[in-house]
Amino acid sequence: MNKYNQIHPDEGIRILLDLDVDLKTEKVPVKDALNRVISDRITAKFDVPNFDKSPYDGYSIRGEDTQNATRENPVILKIIEEIPAGHYPQKNIQKGEAAKILTGGAVPKGANVNLKFEETEFDENYVKIFSPIEPNKDIIKAGEDTKKGSILVEQGDVLTPGVLGQISSQGIEFVNVYKKPLIGIGVTGSELLNSKEELTPGKIFETNSITFKGIFQNLGFEVKIYDIIPDEEEKIKKFIDESINEVDILVTTGGASVGDYDYAVSTLQDLGGEVLFWKTAMKPGGSIVASSYKNKTILGLSGNPGAAILGMYRVCLPYLKKLLGRRELFSKTIDVILKEDVNKKSPRVRILRGYLEFINGKVYFAEKSFQGNGILSSFIECDCFAEIPAGSYEVKAGTI
Repeated sequence: MNKYNQIHPDEGIRILLDLDVDLKTEKVPVKDALNRVISDRITAKFDVPNFDKSPYDGYSIRGEDTQNATRENPVILKIIEEIPAGHYPQKNIQKGEAAKILTGGAVPKGANVNLKFEETEFDENYVKIFSPIEPNKDIIKAGEDTKKGSILVEQGDVLTPGVLGQISSQGIEFVNVYKKPLIGIGVTGSELLNSKEELTPGKIFETNSITFKGIFQNLGFEVKIYDIIPDEEEKIKKFIDESINEVDILVTTGGASVGDYDYAVSTLQDLGGEVLFWKTAMKPGGSIVASSYKNKTILGLSGNPGAAILGMYRVCLPYLKKLLGRRELFSKTIDVILKEDVNKKSPRVRILRGYLEFINGKVYFAEKSFQGNGILSSFIECDCFAEIPAGSYEVKAGTI
């Protein structure tokens, strides 16, 4: 492979995933671990719940005692105990007996049915039951939620609210997670202004740093944004040489193409870094320079927001997830129906921004308007990307 020729996006993914990563861990409280990546497999130490319990207020009884019950001839059972939540039964249920039980209360031995208060008549000593009830009804069984020995979370999984709740159900206060890598964002471009500057002809306000900060924080990175770097080779070189010492990975936007002021490749070469690949056969987003310098990775993306975001998601995302310690590296893919014609040839892989629509039980991909390299607005309410394979001609609506 000539690293300076266009490669398939999947080849770019492979090259990046072949890089070694140095994962560090730390211990954090479960209450602070939302969306962190777990570094250990956690299994259940005991059943949840660890006893049979009642799903509501009522009576714990033997279903066998009710088989002849009718409205005219109810079964009358003696109440021998009251069991609030948090109290364990002191007596076993025998024939002709019942226990008053509150929601969450432990079902006493001998009982095999819980019956709601409103389905009975009762006083302090007896409860009347007016219809037969089959045994083994309305009991939350021990282990119904979680079985002892079951896997709660695998190493490399993201800790979601439900998983954190399950971990807490085991009495676990701290978990081991991977440390958040620090990702640096450097934006190059002499035409760019920050929000404190005045807009003048030929200039635009810079958006990539804020956009990518949000993307990377959502993924789980710590983020450092650097000041805008002008299109001057020595300043870019100085920036890379200094900033790479401060972060775990560096992402730049701008300078990744072949223009007179695109210095992403030449500066790396001058510094003695290794270019892993340059340019991928996809549109938009093909202008990607992946390189290694001082044993760290630099990802150089297009300066155009649309192209930069698509290049990052299509080629760089699996590697970024690997840096986070995540087990699942690839995004989910599904086959859908194209809602509208794509009237363009695709000699390279083409990525479309859009959203899913559900029509008459079928799933369609609806393309967002304005798919250009520099278009940022098409990512608003975009919930998926569609891929048109390289070598495709115009693709008609209804195509899978």
